[in-house]
Amino acid sequence: MLKLLFIVIAVLGIGFLILVHELGHFLAAKAFGMRAEKFYLGFPPAAVKKKIGETEYGIGFIPLGGYVKISGMTREEELPDDVKPRAYVAKPVWQRIIVISAGAGMNLLFAGLFFFIVFWQGIPDYEATVVVADIQADSGADRAGIEPGDRVLAINEVVSDRPEDLREELRSRPDQTISLVVERDDQQLTIPAAIGRNEETGEGILGIVFEAEVVGYHGLPFTEAVSSSFSRLWEMTGETFIAIKNLFISEQSRKDLSSPIGIVAFSSKTVEMGWSVYLTVLGFISLQLAIFNLLPFLPLDGGHVLFNILEKIKGSPIRREVFERVSIVGLMLFALLFLTGIMNDIERIQTTGFDLQP
Repeated sequence: MLKLLFIVIAVLGIGFLILVHELGHFLAAKAFGMRAEKFYLGFPPAAVKKKIGETEYGIGFIPLGGYVKISGMTREEELPDDVKPRAYVAKPVWQRIIVISAGAGMNLLFAGLFFFIVFWQGIPDYEATVVVADIQADSGADRAGIEPGDRVLAINEVVSDRPEDLREELRSRPDQTISLVVERDDQQLTIPAAIGRNEETGEGILGIVFEAEVVGYHGLPFTEAVSSSFSRLWEMTGETFIAIKNLFISEQSRKDLSSPIGIVAFSSKTVEMGWSVYLTVLGFISLQLAIFNLLPFLPLDGGHVLFNILEKIKGSPIRREVFERVSIVGLMLFALLFLTGIMNDIERIQTTGFDLQP
């Protein structure tokens, strides 16, 4: 039941990012006097819809994005005489570029806002527990059969719920066999394990990584939080462009690609990790939406921006045939990426699932 709630929160979070993206287009269009005929989350057919004023608001059955239908996006569109001056194509190029870019602008704004909130109020304070989070491969713990999720109750005669006490006992027993008492599935097990030796320090090492839990939050001063959020935006923007480049040269990067199914599944996992982790991931997704939408490919926003710039340079509209052919190429490219993400997610469902690595 709790997992279903996390999935609902993740879906609502991504829905919110789509909403603010479309709201950017809508508000900018209204500001320049354009007519917004439709404002939808999801794509047709409509599940619910209501017309208020000149705009029909609705939610579509196909949950793969959203859209704002502005009158006169093409010169071939037939419009009533009183609407023609308000058509998209009737407005100056600079206004069209602002309207098209406003969606990505809103996503960028909210990404920065989310990062700021985390730096200002949500830097987590962690405290180690005695629950095993991970086991190092081919270590003493691995060979002894200790598993992630085990709660270590005692090592030899040391009984403690403080991981540092248990680590100290492990460090003092290099090359010895110890006895661990662990709790697994409400049962206590006594497990013998051979301790290894750290070659640099000479201390004992077992290969257990203890889980950490959030015990509170702290924040940076306001101005430092603002500065840090800009730095985070810059770093993640660079990482996103590297990831885009790697899609064309790295098979592993293509395997890492996810469809909306995977994005929801992974982000629902971060909901479990605390609100600040989830808000950071939501900011990252918002930033990616901004960047991907501004790539210069039709039918993305960036493609429309590019064609408006070309029209300004050329001094006359780009022929519709050119626009359509470029759109087909863009649609094929993104269909290929979408299918790759779907296939990756199907493989994850059949194998590793959507668990995040600790």
